[in-house]
Amino acid sequence: MIRAPRQALSHILLIAILALSAAAVQAGPLLPQSRAPGDPVALRQLLVEAGRQGAVSAACCRVCHTGQACGNACISRSKSCHKGQGCACDG
Repeated sequence: MIRAPRQALSHILLIAILALSAAAVQAGPLLPQSRAPGDPVALRQLLVEAGRQGAVSAACCRVCHTGQACGNACISRSKSCHKGQGCACDG
């Protein structure tokens, strides 16, 4: 007879722990975010923002300082690019 209340108490304690754990998971991150989690942000825009901070050189195969990025290469700013987006970045 003593086991029944103790077993019920352990079940209640287990349910409370699971409920609190689920609530903590649903709460989301504790750190503030600069963007809402559901906002789609283009990878290129993130690279451009990071480039302003000087962290893009590893993501770009070439950084174009005098010309403009065109595919995987740099071309003169006076010319128009006819290639798709590549790994070169404007610097």
